[in-house]
Amino acid sequence: MKKLIGLIVLAVCLMGAKAFAAPVPSNTNGCSGFSLSGGECLLSGSSRGSQGTNLTSNPSNNGFLINPAGEGYSYITKFEGGNTIWSSEGGSTVITLPESISSMFSQIAIGIKQGPVWAVFLIDTALGSYTFNQNGISNVTFYSAANIAETPLPAAAWLFLTGLAGVLGLRARQRKKAQG
Repeated sequence: MKKLIGLIVLAVCLMGAKAFAAPVPSNTNGCSGFSLSGGECLLSGSSRGSQGTNLTSNPSNNGFLINPAGEGYSYITKFEGGNTIWSSEGGSTVITLPESISSMFSQIAIGIKQGPVWAVFLIDTALGSYTFNQNGISNVTFYSAANIAETPLPAAAWLFLTGLAGVLGLRARQRKKAQG
């Protein structure tokens, strides 16, 4: 019985902690004309001209990572054209996160390149798939967000303490019954 109560309290604490995690707002304005369902635009750019930058695997030459908006992020991986993580339908593209990325991170930045123009969005990996407002993607780049906390500590602490108090209260009541 004690183990069952402990497991129930632990499950409630874990579910509550996930519920209090900050959601990623949806980007409605786009990023240089780009928009991604369930994503907040962080930065956009172009590889055109002498001042152009790109989304490369080299951190010192990556347009997102060398910008202040990319501070605290690190390159994970890149998927190039013809890959199976996206499919175009009508005037939009659906991007499905690989299991290897969605299981390791709760929030990441995703860079989308279309021709010479690119945009980077902050996303919550729990959604699993995202709709990009255009076709013709040439590559998708992923960045980990090391500076983003998954669960705010105060919410997790309060949930844990509440569950612990409940378990201790049940234990005290059982002892009182056994003695009385």
